Parts: sequence; structure tokens; C-alpha cells
Amino acid sequence: MNIKKWEVTATALLLSTVILAGCSSSEAVQDMNVTVRVSQAQTGMIGQGEIYTGTVTPSATVNIMPKISGKVSAISVDIGTEVKKGQVLFKLEDDDLRNNLKIAQSNVEAAAAGVTTAKDSRESGMVSANSGVVSSKGGVISSKSAIDQATGGMNQAQAGVNQAQTALKQAQTAISTATNTIRQTQENVTNAQKTASRTQSLFNSGLATQAELEQVNAAVITAQTAYQNALNTKANAEEQLVGAQNALGTAQKGLYTAQSAYQNATSSYENANSGYSNAQRQLDVAQSTAGISASEQKVAQARLNVNIAQDNLKNAVVTSPINGIITTKNAETGEMVAPSAPSLVIANLSTVNMLIYVPADQINNIQAGDRVQVRVNSSNILTTGKVKNINSIDSSGNGYPVQVAVSNADNKLKPGMLADVSFIGKDAKEGIIVPTKAIQKDGKTSYVYVAVNNKAIRKEVKVGSEMGSQTLITSGLKDGDKVIQNNIALLSDQSTVTVSTD
Repeated sequence: MNIKKWEVTATALLLSTVILAGCSSSEAVQDMNVTVRVSQAQTGMIGQGEIYTGTVTPSATVNIMPKISGKVSAISVDIGTEVKKGQVLFKLEDDDLRNNLKIAQSNVEAAAAGVTTAKDSRESGMVSANSGVVSSKGGVISSKSAIDQATGGMNQAQAGVNQAQTALKQAQTAISTATNTIRQTQENVTNAQKTASRTQSLFNSGLATQAELEQVNAAVITAQTAYQNALNTKANAEEQLVGAQNALGTAQKGLYTAQSAYQNATSSYENANSGYSNAQRQLDVAQSTAGISASEQKVAQARLNVNIAQDNLKNAVVTSPINGIITTKNAETGEMVAPSAPSLVIANLSTVNMLIYVPADQINNIQAGDRVQVRVNSSNILTTGKVKNINSIDSSGNGYPVQVAVSNADNKLKPGMLADVSFIGKDAKEGIIVPTKAIQKDGKTSYVYVAVNNKAIRKEVKVGSEMGSQTLITSGLKDGDKVIQNNIALLSDQSTVTVSTD
């Protein structure tokens, strides 16, 4: 038989014996030592409706991986260690990292010396390049003057060509006009001769007068004279055409000569200008700070390498990014670690989450921010939380996943604990929550027994509301009171009790 059950049975038999013997029952009970279990009264609000079961999980879990690979030289935490943000977790061997930093710092000094050398070289190059610019500038001025002269000669030659072309066109026009005149006068001669022949025949027949004959003969002479004049005009025009063609040829040769002189002058100018441009480029190169900039970039790169080396040295010390508790440890002193695998895992338990599944007929009655009561019976923990989020997709017929967030500043809620979760009404009031079975009735008076220094102290209480196994007390108890919840029939005020730890 269980010892505790035997103690309770023996106590009950003793109580019966004492009562049968005529003793005062209250005096007999006070002399007994009753083993009891207690429930700690806690401030809170009572949930209502269906009770859901959720498992406590961390609000955040962080895998701790070093940024660089290396061998662990020291590790200061273990599983279960509570750490703060920024606390050193472990260190890597850093001899090589310190040497790399020294090398990087030496490279900065060498690169800085290179900047000084580049500046000296620039000053020397500028002196030489300036001399070349002055010399080539003189050549440009001289060749530009030759171009101006050649341009004048070319303009004059072009004017001669233009005049010759004009004379040529005039001669060609005169020839064309004379040709037309010859054709017309020749027709006139022919017509006049025909008229004279007919008139002569008429005269011979006595049908025309001497005056008419003389008149038509004079017309023939006039037409022949005009025709001869036209021939002479054409001949003169042809001579003028030959003269104009010769003049045009001479003028074109002069223009060609002037153009050649211009091209030569232009070529000389281009060469001189090219020489000047080259001298300017050499001066620009000499004036350029590209060499200095390149050297300064090497300094910047060397300093960046110093920063990288310093960061690597800093990364040899791994600190915690959050407040939390070490839940996994995969590294020990002397082991190699790398960024590819977590060396430690830290869980943030200052706030914990619980996932419950709410059926379809209830899911639309809740929303994010709703208050819930959370009870962990195994650890006598009672607290409140809030709905963190609601998943709108049913989880394979189990209901809609609802995540609840609960503050856990005292770290009493541990991952893996099972908790009962119920929703708190909007009008719910705060009070002291105790097990319903701990409340006794004496007429209209309600009371409970509180274990104080191994004594059962009777306390009258005012019941606010009752919800299943929990009752809200509005007065008579304070937070932390140890309310007795079993063997209450064996108790009276000031009864001796032994509190069970099971």
C-alpha cells in the first residue's frame, strides 16, 4: 500500500475512533497531521469556453555560427546557461589573424610612400611638357599665316576662273544667237530670190513694172547682206569662244596651283597643330593626377585590408546577438568550427509562443491581440498572454493554427511544457484564481484552507466567478497563498498539515 494513502486511512480511522469515544471532533482533528497538496493562489483572469492544449516554444531561436573558420581556444557557456546580448560565448585562436593585421598595416605604409613618389614624378613631367607646348605653338602660328596667304591666292585664282567661265558662256550664247540668225537670213535670201524670179517672169510678160522688179532685186541684195553679216558674227563669236576657253584653262591652272599651295599650307598647319596637340596631351599627362590617384587607391585598398584584418580579428570573439538560454552546444575547446554549421543554439525565452488549433466554428470569434489564460498544471504556473497571429488555412482538419505569445520574464515556462489555453472575455475581471475543488461552503459563507507553517488556516473568501476547475476570488486571498486542495474534510482551522511535494 502507498505510504501516503495509508497515512490518510489511519488518520480517518483515528478520527472515527475519537468521535465514537465521545471526544470533541474539532479537538481530535487539530491533533492529527494531515498530508495535503497545495495550489498556489495566483493573480489572473479566468478563461472561458473550450480549453486548448499548446506546447511552449521559444519566441526566437538563433543559430550561432562564427563568421570565420577557426579552432576554439575558449568557450564560456554550456547547455542551460543564460546569456545576455553582447556576452562573449567563445573565442577562436587568433595568432595568424594578428599577424595578418600587422602585414596589412605595413602595406599601408608602403602604399603611402608610393603616393609621394608619384607626386614628385608629376612635377618633373610638367616642366618638360610645358617647354614642348611653347615650341609647337610657334609652328602653329607660322603655318596659320601660310594658310591665310594661300587662301588669298586661291580666292584670286577662283575669281579668274569665274570671269573666264562667264566669257565662255557669253561666247557660247553669241554663237547660238548667230547660228539662229544665219538660219533665218538664209531663209530670207531664199524667199527673196524666189520672189525676184516670179517678178522677173511677170516683168517679161509685161505684167510687172520695172519699179517692182527693181524693188524685189533690192530685197534679194538686202537679204544676202544680212546673211553675210550673220556669218561674220558667228565667226567672231567662235573666235571669242576659243579665247574664252584658253582663258578658262589658264585660270583653272592658276586655281589648281593656288589650291595646291593651300593644301600644302593646310597640311603644314595640321602637322603643326598635331604637334601642338601632342605637346598639350603630354602636358595633360604630366598634369594628370591619375598616377597619384592610383597610388592613393592602393593606400585605400591597403587600409581596407587593415579593416578586413581587424574585422577578422574581432570575429574571432563570438558574442550573443540576443538575450536567451543556450539550448544546443556543438563545439568544445580545441575543435574546429566554421560558418557552415551552428556551434551553439540560443533560444529567447523572455517571451514564449504556444500553438493551438481552433475549430472552424470558433475561429471567427477571435482576433490578434485577444487575451488568453495559460495554465501549466504540471508546474503550477498560471499566467496570461495574447493572440499573436491567426493562420487562415485549416491544418489538415485539426483546426486553424493560432499562435499565442506569453511573457516569460521569470523563465518559468520551459520549451516542451504542455499548457492549457483558454480565451478571456472582454469584460473579464482580475482576481485571485484557485482550484474550484478547494472552495468549501458553510451556509452562505465560502472559505478555503491555506497552508501556513504546517498549519491549515481557514480563510473566508468572496467568490467572483467560477469556470470549470477554476474559480476567481475577489477578496480573502493574496497572490502566492498556498491553498489546500485535497483531504479538506479532515481539516479544521489550525489543523497540523504536511504539504506533499509530489
